[in-house]
Amino acid sequence: MLGKIESALLYLMRLVMVVLVLFTLFNFALWSWGAAHKPSPETAAEEMHKGRDWAALKISDEELKKITYSDFGYGDSSQVVHDGKLASDTAVVAAFAEVDTLVRAAIERNPVQRKKLEDDNSERGLAPAQPLPALVEAMHAKEQAGNDIAAMDAATAASAAAEAADGDGWEPQPTSIGEVLLNQTRSIISSYNYDAGRAFVLGAPAALKTLLADPQVQAGISKQTASIAVSNLLLNYNMVFSAKAGESDMQTPTSGWLQRLIEPSNLLVFTVLLWSFVFLMMIVVFLRVERHLRTMSQDGKALAQR
Repeated sequence: MLGKIESALLYLMRLVMVVLVLFTLFNFALWSWGAAHKPSPETAAEEMHKGRDWAALKISDEELKKITYSDFGYGDSSQVVHDGKLASDTAVVAAFAEVDTLVRAAIERNPVQRKKLEDDNSERGLAPAQPLPALVEAMHAKEQAGNDIAAMDAATAASAAAEAADGDGWEPQPTSIGEVLLNQTRSIISSYNYDAGRAFVLGAPAALKTLLADPQVQAGISKQTASIAVSNLLLNYNMVFSAKAGESDMQTPTSGWLQRLIEPSNLLVFTVLLWSFVFLMMIVVFLRVERHLRTMSQDGKALAQR
């Protein structure tokens, strides 16, 4: 029985060795062909764009305007459109108001301690709550004023700076929760699209309600000024939302088993496994040869004793 098993393994080893040699030669030929016919980077770039219909190439007028507007101190027109859509969405308006209420209640939990903390840090606390439509109009007016100043020539800008220096100087402004949330929403829309920004706002109340109920978060808020607390809360929500949104972007369809098999790393692993199997079969052969030689030696001693 053992002899039959050894014979079968030897036959299998011969078959595997033939397959392994052919497979190794095929991989070597494939690698040589690729190395010999690999084009230079310049040629590859030319081949990539060869036959392309350049006459049909159309640029985006909106993108060109968006870039040019920023050079002349104008606001982003698409941002204005998105702000208008947010302000006209009743669900988004309600979510903005709820976020303001939640964060405001968490920050002003202890009014006396809050006032002392803000005064010690020369801060102004929280600005009064504004409905989203009014907040959008106020932010657009402030941004337009900033754009007008940015569009001034050098002499006018220097004169304005001198006038500002003669005044009382800059004073800290109260922190608007709605303004911070709107800026975070704009960043989400800019990174993804309007629907992502809307989902960001609608999911904020539930997420912040759970977060603000945590005792450690409450203790941390009581040690920070209103401006820092609002920024941290909404920025962290933005980061977690963006990380979750990025997971779907990273998901790619899996390739078939044949495509995975012909990858260089997988071919190398497969070759190593085949060689390992051949070495195992060679051990079996050596054991059989050793047993055969031992049998021949014993038979020779028996003949000599006769």
